Amino acid sequence: MTKSEYLKEFARQNDVSDLFGEETVDVGNKIIQLMKKEDITYEQAYASLQYAYNKLKFESNFLKI
Repeated sequence: MTKSEYLKEFARQNDVSDLFGEETVDVGNKIIQLMKKEDITYEQAYASLQYAYNKLKFESNFLKI
């Protein structure tokens, strides 16, 4: 998989708070603040989110999350 293919996974935008509530938005904002604190680039942040998504998806096969 190429870098550009990897980063296209989150291509669409959704209104998260309508679907999952404000707590989800708060967690997302905390993740963004952490990324800013770590001083990573946009591309690195996006790749980190993709990695976390893939890992969470994989682990959900073994754990009830």
